[in-house]
Amino acid sequence: MKPDRLHSLTEQAVADLLKGKGEPDRPFCGQRTYAEIHAMAHAILDGCPATGDQRAYLAVFTTDRAVIAAAIVAALAGGPILILPHDISDKALMDLASDPAHTWVVADPGRTLPDRFKEFVVTPVGHSCNAIPLNAAVDLDAPLLKLYTGGSTGKPAIWTKTVANIMGEALFHVKEHDISQDDVVVATVPPYHIYGLLFSVAVPLLAGARVADQTCGFPHEIVNLVTDAGATILVSVPAHFRALKGHDFPGHGLRLAFSSAGVLDEADERDFRQRNNVCLMEVYGSTETGGIAFRCRGRDESFFSPFSVIETHITEEILKIRSPFISPEIDLDDLGLYLVPDRVKQCTANSFAILGRSDTIVKIAGIRVDLDQVGAVLKTMDGIRDALALVKAVPRGRAFDICALVEGSCTHADIRKFLSGRLEAVAHPRRIKVVNHMPMTRSGKYDRAAVAALFETEVG
Repeated sequence: MKPDRLHSLTEQAVADLLKGKGEPDRPFCGQRTYAEIHAMAHAILDGCPATGDQRAYLAVFTTDRAVIAAAIVAALAGGPILILPHDISDKALMDLASDPAHTWVVADPGRTLPDRFKEFVVTPVGHSCNAIPLNAAVDLDAPLLKLYTGGSTGKPAIWTKTVANIMGEALFHVKEHDISQDDVVVATVPPYHIYGLLFSVAVPLLAGARVADQTCGFPHEIVNLVTDAGATILVSVPAHFRALKGHDFPGHGLRLAFSSAGVLDEADERDFRQRNNVCLMEVYGSTETGGIAFRCRGRDESFFSPFSVIETHITEEILKIRSPFISPEIDLDDLGLYLVPDRVKQCTANSFAILGRSDTIVKIAGIRVDLDQVGAVLKTMDGIRDALALVKAVPRGRAFDICALVEGSCTHADIRKFLSGRLEAVAHPRRIKVVNHMPMTRSGKYDRAAVAALFETEVG
């Protein structure tokens, strides 16, 4: 599909969504129907009005996908721009409270909000549930939402996503994977995360599909929810697919699964696919870039292929892209290309392998060390379920020490013996910590701030 074609299709899809085309009585999420989504959107438009030409802001501190869907529909009709935090903790709420632009907040029932916020309760009460048509009041390049990211590093960043960024990418996946009103989505990723928002809110909205209202992360919960909801699509992350290793989905109706937000281990993918006879689609991208490429090992795809609407340029492990999904804040070069902070290798004319992030290459005693490779080697050791390598600055001759956090049941001596001959001596971790569970964020990424904190008091 060409970008211009996607642009025109997105305009039409947004218009159809706002007009309430389809089956208004069809459930969207839980007991909420598509008609009720429209009614709640009307309530948001009435309750969070613009001030002159300035659209309001509505911060979303809820995991209720029906409420978030209504907020998206309202925003498409000229309502408030959405603010999505990296989590819905009290700390994230207080971080948001320091920004005077963000006034309205919708939160889960019982949540106590700082005084400066105006709490908004989204319900369809008082509004017709007959899917009263709405008119598109913003163009595709207008901001739809802002995402606070960085929950895994402790350094929040804010990215604007336009209507074209979110709804365009959602429609791309609807078309690419033939998602329809016959599909039921179960997601283990919260809907305020970009990946969860796309696949468990925006995609179902445009496809007329249904989505389960729960978000769960424990293996038995995921298995039960997929079965009970009659799910056809599972949206998850590498950490959850690893937890699902060895678990079957008895009598499931899954036809497709998606994984994103990190590198999916080949053994975890193979176990899930072979146990359940379900193709698993790995999506590569980031919050700021949107999706870039995907692969499906079940279709013998060893490497990632760019989306048809993405233009890629690879030179000496450097990947540059031109994409309709890139946040408007991103700096582009003179040719309109963005330098992706990952190292890649061109494999075929239209595929590449991901080698790791460019910022995981460090110099120790003048020698280049790839931290991703250190972690990958550690993961091949019996007794290690997961591993992450990082560096800590030290006030002595070496600029950095390599640290390794290992999830498993093994001793430091076992690890050092295993690494002997498998890594150069300079790449051996000088500080190792073994834990039962790797710190993870709710979106399934390593909580790097928590990992770094584990080494703060270590003496090496």
